[in-house]
Amino acid sequence: MAGRGKKKLSKNSTVANWLVGIYTRRSFDDNEDKESNTITNQKEMINSFISKENNMTIVDYYVDDGYTGTTFDRPGFQEMMKDISDGRINTIIVKDLSRLGRNSLEVGKYIEEIFPIYNIRIIAINDNVDSFKRPESINDLMVPIKNLINESYARDISKKVSSAYYTMASNGKYVAGTSPYGYTFDENDKHHLVVDPDEVEIVRLIFNMALKGDGRVKITKYLNDHNILCRKEIQRRKKYKLSLNPLEETIKYKWSTSTIGRMLISEIYIGNLTQLKTKRESFKNHKVINVAKEDWVRFEKTHEPIITKVDFDKIQGLIKVNAKRLSNTGERTYSIYNGVLKCADCGRAMYKQEDKRGNRQLSNYFCNTYLYISKTSCSSHKIKTEDLNDIVLESIQLQVKLVIELDRSLKRLFFKNNRETVESEYKNNTRIAEIKINNLKNKKLQLYEDWKFNNIDKDEFINQSKLIEEEIKLVEEKLELITKTYRDNLKMIKRNDYWINHYKRNKKIKKLTREVIKELIDVIYITADGNVDIHFKYSNEYKELVSYLENEGAVKKCQNGELVFT
Repeated sequence: MAGRGKKKLSKNSTVANWLVGIYTRRSFDDNEDKESNTITNQKEMINSFISKENNMTIVDYYVDDGYTGTTFDRPGFQEMMKDISDGRINTIIVKDLSRLGRNSLEVGKYIEEIFPIYNIRIIAINDNVDSFKRPESINDLMVPIKNLINESYARDISKKVSSAYYTMASNGKYVAGTSPYGYTFDENDKHHLVVDPDEVEIVRLIFNMALKGDGRVKITKYLNDHNILCRKEIQRRKKYKLSLNPLEETIKYKWSTSTIGRMLISEIYIGNLTQLKTKRESFKNHKVINVAKEDWVRFEKTHEPIITKVDFDKIQGLIKVNAKRLSNTGERTYSIYNGVLKCADCGRAMYKQEDKRGNRQLSNYFCNTYLYISKTSCSSHKIKTEDLNDIVLESIQLQVKLVIELDRSLKRLFFKNNRETVESEYKNNTRIAEIKINNLKNKKLQLYEDWKFNNIDKDEFINQSKLIEEEIKLVEEKLELITKTYRDNLKMIKRNDYWINHYKRNKKIKKLTREVIKELIDVIYITADGNVDIHFKYSNEYKELVSYLENEGAVKKCQNGELVFT
């Protein structure tokens, strides 16, 4: 189990080998493309640094090229954190702290809280930070100051980028990074749209079907059933040099009702631009929020229309009528499994359908692809809501029971009597060892005085002193082991308490709620034959704890996979 057997890093520690993870980052949106900040140059600087150090082995390189430093949701950084958790690396080296991140609060949290938990050595070359050789450098005033400078820089760049986008949009320039379906970028002006001859007829087909009264679902199914490829699928095939003939390759990406819905209400297709409809909450928090309609940046007649305004307005009227009809039929079907329940084959969400037949209320879940995309693309994966709820509730109850038993086994292993007794024994053993060390040091001092006053000769003094020093060393090693074992055990329990408490507070669960499902379950897959595959959260921590307790003899695993608590 992670944490047990690890030695806390200190300046006096002797580390056989530093297992190094080299982290590099470059952002495209904050003018960091100067030569000194390229990924290659960062790697060269760090490799040069390592070549002059002893006992360093490069385990892996973690690269985030094109990712902003104001968020830590970066693939390279997350991979590095996983390897830290798995014990693959015990050292992180960066060019400077700004490569780690530009959010001072989050950087400080990682440096001062998270990395020490895993006993990670952090080195920022240009900032002269080394948590092993110079522990004081972590708490040095320059660290928070540099973090604030990096954060201020990121804030300033964010404002400049936002201002530039607003200016271009206000002048009728198209500012998005990809063109809307049916259009492409003008070769002479990347902020001007021109009609795409390969897509324009599909746009007209979609709007003509809508004019006839066909809804999003019917249009979507028509496109998919007639093997009309969406743009993402065409891009995939071009990238991997696959055939563009729909029948010669399996279609991975299909049209969706949400895509059709967005197209049918977009003024893009009548030659108008309505832009900056969303924004980031802040330069630190990259959560996207909607902008009020009156604050959108609107500019008319910026490019060639595909649909006439008369037809567009008719479609908007039909959409409003349809929306009103749907709202009169009752509230939208609510599901406690939103975002969690998925089809095991296509991976799309399962959709809840309710239907009244006489006095009976029928409720089932179906694969979203089957209902709304194409019946030929996936089967129904139908399952009754009542059956699903029973299976999930029973599985949660069983998992909660198992986790609580594991927690009890862990506590019994470390605190055979009770926690207070263990703490008392630790303090008592520590005090005894310290007294013994002190007595031995006094004995050595007395031996020195005996030699000085000629009570013993020099050879006897040297021999006796050596024996006392060896005994002191043995007691000090025993004291270090006692302290290390006690602290490691407490650290292990503390780390497991975090995820175990999520289960313990649901030990009396009798009814499923949205909150419980979000707290304990990552994803639920429904197979074609109606089987339910539940993936619980903290599964890695659970497996590690079971493995640790098995090794300690606290639990046994039977051939059928069931646990027996000893």
